[in-house]
Amino acid sequence: MKKLILLLVCMISTPLYASIEQGITAFESGNIPLAKSILLQQSDKAYQKPLYLALIAAKDGELDEAEEYIEQAIELDAKNAEVQFTYAKIMAEQAEASSIFSLTGYIKKVKKAFIAAVELAPKNIEYRRALIQFYLNAPSMLGGDINEAWQHAQVLKGVDELSGTSALIQVHGKRGDDDKFDEELKIAMLNFADEPELYYQLGIYYQEKESFSEALINFRKAANMTTSTDKQRIAKYSAVFQVGRTSLFSNSNFDEGEKAITQYLNEAVISSSMPSKDWAKFRLANIVEAQGKKSNAIRLYKDLVQESSDKVLQEQVKKRIKKLS
Repeated sequence: MKKLILLLVCMISTPLYASIEQGITAFESGNIPLAKSILLQQSDKAYQKPLYLALIAAKDGELDEAEEYIEQAIELDAKNAEVQFTYAKIMAEQAEASSIFSLTGYIKKVKKAFIAAVELAPKNIEYRRALIQFYLNAPSMLGGDINEAWQHAQVLKGVDELSGTSALIQVHGKRGDDDKFDEELKIAMLNFADEPELYYQLGIYYQEKESFSEALINFRKAANMTTSTDKQRIAKYSAVFQVGRTSLFSNSNFDEGEKAITQYLNEAVISSSMPSKDWAKFRLANIVEAQGKKSNAIRLYKDLVQESSDKVLQEQVKKRIKKLS
């Protein structure tokens, strides 16, 4: 009887003749279990199946599984820019989680795949911006290169002036060239005063420099701006999230941080480029813990253990529960 009920549930929840496109639609709408179920049924040898299974595995914190799937996608279509970009992102996550012995190998793969993605899709803003961030943040011995970052920022400015200008501001800041930094920033303030993306990127720049008061000023500006496009909304609510995250970095403004994360959870339409709801809930629990509300924090952490399928997040949550118990 139990087997019959289970079979009926599966038949209801997963279309019998679902396609890869339906699996992708389910993934993009946030129905991860359905997306995975549909994709695993497919016998199609196209790159999309392992690509999206890799994305699902990465979302769930199954990085070794994600690596296996994305390597299958690379074998099927190494000339696909999205595959190369996803490969780079998964290798970056593996690098972050790896031992010192395998770190270098992963970083080399990240750089190679980001370069490939940009070469295959030279007008893609996201891909080139990611490569710029790699050149800015990786140590020189592992491929970081400020001059390469500057060159790509110049190219990016020709494709998208706002993104390129934001990148150039970061490059000048990294170089310590205050005059060029101020000059580029002044031009940006004139041309893009109504764009939350500018203030969000400035906030990230100051946050990385640990200038948290300056970071908050810019995140608040972005968070309080009126938006009319999806791109603007993504920048606005990414800034809202960062207001909360910055309160943790700075060990201050916890009430504001709590309010910001709650706003993010209640209002944001979360895209794949934004922090997930589960990670936002984790940051909210972090803030509640920092406020000294131990029992409330434990409750929030325990709720996350039940709700989240992200194994990386689960490990972090369990560490916090153990420390507070």
